[in-house]
Amino acid sequence: MGGSMTGFDDQGVSLTAVAVAAGRAVETSRRDPLMEDPFAALLVEAAHSHVDFPRVWPADLAVVSPLQHPLLLASIYIGVRTRFIDDFLLSGPTVQTVILGAGLDTRSHRLPWPPGSRVYEIDHANVLAFKADVLGAARATPSCELSSIEADLTHPWRALLLVSGFDPGQPTTWVLEGVLPYLDSTAQLAVLTEIVALSSPGSRAVIERAVPLPKTEEFEAKLREYSQHTGLPMNELLARADPPDPVQVLGAADWQCTAHTVQELCAAYGRTLSLNPEDRRPPEQAVAGQTRGGFVTAFQILGR
Repeated sequence: MGGSMTGFDDQGVSLTAVAVAAGRAVETSRRDPLMEDPFAALLVEAAHSHVDFPRVWPADLAVVSPLQHPLLLASIYIGVRTRFIDDFLLSGPTVQTVILGAGLDTRSHRLPWPPGSRVYEIDHANVLAFKADVLGAARATPSCELSSIEADLTHPWRALLLVSGFDPGQPTTWVLEGVLPYLDSTAQLAVLTEIVALSSPGSRAVIERAVPLPKTEEFEAKLREYSQHTGLPMNELLARADPPDPVQVLGAADWQCTAHTVQELCAAYGRTLSLNPEDRRPPEQAVAGQTRGGFVTAFQILGR
């Protein structure tokens, strides 16, 4: 839910983007936050969403409305996901970073980028403009050279990136967070193929994988129920697709890929995907018997 596809709210910003910002706000408020985003709550407040997104971790879950339970549960996952990608970005930064489907991501402002770093954010014009307005009103300034590129990832975007100063001859870090699940299989493959085409040796990527979504009445009923409970129209936004495997696509181009399960990341960061503090069960990894989820980190070693 990091990207900003359709499903726009009152201020013209996507509900999924606001939901992810709310998740970061909740994680930031915890006594033991995995990451801190000082701008997340501001973005949620400015969106004036009709969905009652939580912004803080409750002192007592017993008094929280059951309607907010799925959103609080999602915030745990968002905290783990955000921390994992933050750690990846800081572990060996390249001069240029491209965040595809950036949504309301604020890494350009909150991470300590090395001098000379350039970050390119690609998303819909209204989402990028909303974020810029909110951060500008808060007098927040990016800690890198930031380029915001107005583009729809379901259409060609290479030329827009190149004209913004992106140099395909330099190593690049690519971030695909909460984007692929909203694209059909063809669009997912196109995005992954463009990453390969635009990357020079030394490039790397962190990718949140899309889980195959079956076209069954049982699954559709579950999505409708979740959408009704949360106010997030996930039944309308998620693509029903058998997605391409990023490991296969990038691996075929001589990238070295490593898969990371959600369970592994939860264990590494001391989180459990449950609102019950005593619950130590591993998070569910499958949807209708499918097990392709989690994340992929990839490194371009041999060149094109």
